[in-house]
Amino acid sequence: MSASQSPIFHSALKLHVFEQEGGWHWGITIPRAAGGGFKVIAYSDTTFAGENEARRDGDRVLDSMPDSQAASLAF
Repeated sequence: MSASQSPIFHSALKLHVFEQEGGWHWGITIPRAAGGGFKVIAYSDTTFAGENEARRDGDRVLDSMPDSQAASLAF
């Protein structure tokens, strides 16, 4: 897993699971404060054989992210 070091609001995080180049991956995003859109703050380094496996791993990472950090992701 790769993740940015910026603080985040857990409630604003969104897990995305997708198929790419024959395997399944996940990414976690947060809305950008400035300019709109989303910022990827974590993603899978591993390619998973199935969607459910990727979702379970992504959910595990999402659940491990702290709830109490302040947001400063306006980049």
